[in-house]
Amino acid sequence: MTEAIADADIISTFGKVSRLDLLQRLFERLYVAPAVYRELLRAEQVGFPWVSAVKQIVELIPLTESQSHEAAHLFASYPQLGSGEVETFILARNHRLPCLTNDRQAQEVGKALGIICLDLEEILWALRVRNVLQPEALGRLIEEIEEKDRTRIKAKEQLLRS
Repeated sequence: MTEAIADADIISTFGKVSRLDLLQRLFERLYVAPAVYRELLRAEQVGFPWVSAVKQIVELIPLTESQSHEAAHLFASYPQLGSGEVETFILARNHRLPCLTNDRQAQEVGKALGIICLDLEEILWALRVRNVLQPEALGRLIEEIEEKDRTRIKAKEQLLRS
């Protein structure tokens, strides 16, 4: 995997802990959909300092007119999704990219659409398996993510076993 498209939740998780470099070590190119980019701009406007670093590493993929129509149809079919997830799925499918999202409902829809979706725990596993982080450093990262992103990593013990 050298390319992926990310939803705002995964990007913000790594941005909040100032570890966007880890996503760069897993993916040579990291894309976002226009709606996700707009979410990032709103976060920047309200004062989140990590957004400027995110903007330096992500590439925006614009939607074509036909993709915009496809997104409107998908949004009507799955109203539980936000515009960021919908556009991300359209672009993931059209560009054959894996999707990085930590939203459970979005993952289910993505898989139903035939899109490979990686959540936070799977990304953490990839960091471990590819020896990007050793267990001790991974443990520190998990603690920081849990604290700053107010989330719980359910597979923490498994991730940290030698």
